[in-house]
Amino acid sequence: MALRDYVVARVDELQNGQMKEVKAGETDVLLARVDGTFYALYGKCTHYGAPLAQGALHGRRVRCPWHHACFDLTDGRRLEAPALDGLPTYEVQVRGEEIIVSVPEDTPDRVTNPMAKADPLNPAVYVILGGGAAGAFAAEGLREGGFTGRILMITAEDTVPYDRPNCSKEYLQGEAPEEWMPLRSEAFYRENGIELLKNCRVTQVDVPARRLTLASGETLSCEKLLLCMGGEPRRLGLPGENRPNVFLLRTLADSRRLQETARQSRRAVVIGSSFIGLEGAMSLHKLGYEVTVVGPEPVPFAKVFGEEVGRQIQQWHEDAGIRFRLGRKTDRLEGEEKVGRVVLDNGEVLETDLVLIGIGVSPATGIVSGLALEKDGGIRVDRFLQAADGVFAAGDIAHVPHGDEVYRIEHWKVAGQQGYHAGLNMAGANRPYEAQPFFWSLQQDKTLSYLGHAQGFDRIAFDGRPEDDSFRADYLKDETVRATLTLDRDTELAERDV
Repeated sequence: MALRDYVVARVDELQNGQMKEVKAGETDVLLARVDGTFYALYGKCTHYGAPLAQGALHGRRVRCPWHHACFDLTDGRRLEAPALDGLPTYEVQVRGEEIIVSVPEDTPDRVTNPMAKADPLNPAVYVILGGGAAGAFAAEGLREGGFTGRILMITAEDTVPYDRPNCSKEYLQGEAPEEWMPLRSEAFYRENGIELLKNCRVTQVDVPARRLTLASGETLSCEKLLLCMGGEPRRLGLPGENRPNVFLLRTLADSRRLQETARQSRRAVVIGSSFIGLEGAMSLHKLGYEVTVVGPEPVPFAKVFGEEVGRQIQQWHEDAGIRFRLGRKTDRLEGEEKVGRVVLDNGEVLETDLVLIGIGVSPATGIVSGLALEKDGGIRVDRFLQAADGVFAAGDIAHVPHGDEVYRIEHWKVAGQQGYHAGLNMAGANRPYEAQPFFWSLQQDKTLSYLGHAQGFDRIAFDGRPEDDSFRADYLKDETVRATLTLDRDTELAERDV
């Protein structure tokens, strides 16, 4: 491949530990200096294209400013979700005071991390139960970790793993086309020897035997097993919630059905005022609905973000035209063939054409036997994400040790990174899981980013205020910062460790 040399900077423009974006012809290049050595790699994150120069360097790790994907500065490998691919790297030369970068004429914008090839002579069978973020990243972690045996990924859905967060955001709003949703193509999984068993329902998992029973009655045994079934949406437990205009929002199929109904409806009641509820309300409003949100909490997100932030999030939605009925529970759903009225516990009646239930999820572990579950139905794992001999767990179902605490987190990046780490450990890496939890949430036109995990906090220290266009909130317990929430402080948050 033909290379072209470009003078991109002077030596004195970068100190150790600094990076900047430069141009090599038409190519955006991230140039960094660490321990006196210059490195150059493609300058945009392979997840959503964020400019990596606005992120942060942690040693030789580059952290994306938007969603905290991480890359190895020295070889471009993707180190952390939500990015799937790594970055092309370029040769750097220093001539006098000039820095020269050599870039191929047709440089790609991403490269897949190196993976082992499946060996048909290797009889080992490893099973991944779940086709979400944890399962997708686990399959690649197995191959990156050198496993050459047979990989089976079992999913009850009819599609390859996809970008689930978009189901409540751009995809539901009609702004993200269908072809954007898959994380990888069918061809990718075939080429890497990852067998997808779609539309396949498992009815029992015998953990000690590492044996799965399928709905067909067939059984399947394996040497190692990853449990990453994700969460099941909670229901109200009220008559009428199975009527055709009452929706849950968990899968791509859920989002498709909701889109189709949106063309025929005008009013919506969203039951639930947390992440899925408010993201769903936002998207339905953008589709033209009159939306009312019902929730038992007096202030949305008060337990997670504090009342001051929660009130401001509510205000953003109210300014957009969404109505709230907070501190209220749903008493009943009324209507004949469809639900036409939502009756609250104070007797108020909300007329509606559509109901969206977004009251959280529970670990989908009802099929698991031979393993003690936590009170919420989750699975306790050790520092290596192992729950039992040869059995690992990741994602929404996993209770993971972190410092002096144990947490279970239901967020996309966390699920992907745990799955990837579990895959590496199943392949023999034997590395403790130590990644920092991170998630983001789109609330109207505001993207909130949260690093760390505060299961409880004594006080919140603000830099700026929630009503401003930019702020930081540090959540402290015993005077130690356990988590940080920011709005429009991407670089600042990327630089932090909590």
